[in-house]
Amino acid sequence: MAQLQPVTDSRAPAPSAYDWYVVAILFATSVLGYVDRVILSFLAEPIKASLALADWQVGAVTGAAFALLYVFGGVFIGRLLDRGRRIAILSLCILTWSLATAASGIATGFIALFVARMFIGVGEAGLNPAAIGIISARFAQDRLQKPIGLFTTGLYVGGGLAMMAGAQLLARFAAGGPYHLPFFSEAEPWRLVFLLLSVPGVGLAILLWLSVKDGAQSGAAKNASGGDALAFARANRRPLTLLALSIVAWSMNNYGLLNWYPAMLMRSHGMTPALVASTYGPAFLFAGVGGCLVAHPLHRALKRRAGDKAAYHLCFAAMSVLSLTTIVGPLMPTVTGAVVMAFINLFVSALSVTAVFILLVTIVPPALRGRYTGLYMALVNLTGGAFGSVLVGLLTDRLFGAARLDLALSTMALAFGSPAALLMLLAARPKNRMLAPRAAPLPA
Repeated sequence: MAQLQPVTDSRAPAPSAYDWYVVAILFATSVLGYVDRVILSFLAEPIKASLALADWQVGAVTGAAFALLYVFGGVFIGRLLDRGRRIAILSLCILTWSLATAASGIATGFIALFVARMFIGVGEAGLNPAAIGIISARFAQDRLQKPIGLFTTGLYVGGGLAMMAGAQLLARFAAGGPYHLPFFSEAEPWRLVFLLLSVPGVGLAILLWLSVKDGAQSGAAKNASGGDALAFARANRRPLTLLALSIVAWSMNNYGLLNWYPAMLMRSHGMTPALVASTYGPAFLFAGVGGCLVAHPLHRALKRRAGDKAAYHLCFAAMSVLSLTTIVGPLMPTVTGAVVMAFINLFVSALSVTAVFILLVTIVPPALRGRYTGLYMALVNLTGGAFGSVLVGLLTDRLFGAARLDLALSTMALAFGSPAALLMLLAARPKNRMLAPRAAPLPA
């Protein structure tokens, strides 16, 4: 079998201003998507009190509910995206998750909130596969890392804004009222936050539909079949298995940390939601964006030394550091130490997220990127997204107690962080290099 080499085209024209406008719109879409996703983690404590939820139920609505339809939607939508109409599909996805965000605000119990979060998952299932496909159609292979790095900053801009804006909205709504909604004589402030955040999605979906034109898809992408995807998987069983196991372990640690660290600051250090928003919110925003943006120059520097293995090495380095910082961060004895470690954790977490996307576009043929991006997102959400948060909740409910959420987070990091880095290192070994299928290689 021939080794699968990255596709490059030194003759490709430089990206136009409109190409970067498309990246900017996709970035805004990512910001909005992650605001709607992450806001629940910030609102977890008032929602828990209002709906009388246990920690495992909080973990279920922040993780498992989102992941259930995200997983199936990601695979199905990824297949549709490889066949075309990416703008229409993404616009419909934005409308779906916006309506589901509004439904979260009128949930009256665990089941209703769980179902609403499921539909946020199916709406957001198309976001990353569509965006990666749209960007890949507009940028040459050797120029993809920078726009992908910029796109992935949306996760951390959205997460930071969710906390900072969420705190301001909570305080504003708490100071006013009472607020009367259908079915609610007095609506709690957290409900109004969800309802208000559902509005911008409608406008963004219309803007995307009217102003963004998709780049031309190759004939290979339009004609790629399930057989092509299976042929690529069969040719790379061993490296893909190692990568999948590494990503699963990494996502268990990373999602547990992202979903529960704000609550840990409140429980272990007595921080109010407003104080968490003013400290952890900026950490999520600035450290997260910094981690995303530094991934591209680090990959470029590593590539001069490691060649095609640079993306693997970047993932290994980021996962190794993250395993250490996420063990130490929750156990810091002071508020200052915990907040400083939050900045460090989020910087390395963002670097690792971007590094995995860079690895994905490096090893997967262009014709299969939508499908494999959907599979990747399904994998991380079915495992870390679904069960990382739940497992943290179970550790507090059954073992450590609600007051020792810090021990639960450090235990997750110890159990999953180091194995993730080790498996990534094994995947980078020469005997595990990615290969093209033996018969009928996929066209670039």
